[in-house]
Order: sequence, then structure tokens, then C-alpha cells
Amino acid sequence: MNNYLSGAELATLVGCRENSFACMRRWLTRNKWPFEVSISGFPIVGRAYHDARMSGIATDKSKIKARVEPNFGALA
Repeated sequence: MNNYLSGAELATLVGCRENSFACMRRWLTRNKWPFEVSISGFPIVGRAYHDARMSGIATDKSKIKARVEPNFGALA
């Protein structure tokens, strides 16, 4: 089994078509699901997070770190 949800699994969760990446990203953002975006625009969701959230296990949001951009100004 893969560590990430497939397109079909994600489409079933979200309720949209398998190739509707923008719809998936909007739903995931609106419902506060962490995800990364592949080079093709597909949202990548961890299976472990999906399984924990869908089983009702509380997630500690304090451990989820905000995405921090590097200080590119320091390179100049």
C-alpha cells in the first residue's frame, strides 16, 4: 500500500472528479487538511493522516508546523 492517497481515493473523499485537482485543493484547504502539491498540481495527502482523521483520532495541531520560506535576502 502506498503512503499517499491515490487520485481515486482522494476524489471519493472530496466528492469531485479524479482529474479535478483544483477542486481537491480547495476542499482540502477549506477543511484544513495538510497536503503538498506535486509538479502536476495533484494534492498529495498522507495516508496515515487520512486514516487518523477519518477514525476520529484527535490530531495535535500544535505539532503541525507552518510552512516557512527561506530568507533569500540573506544570500544577496
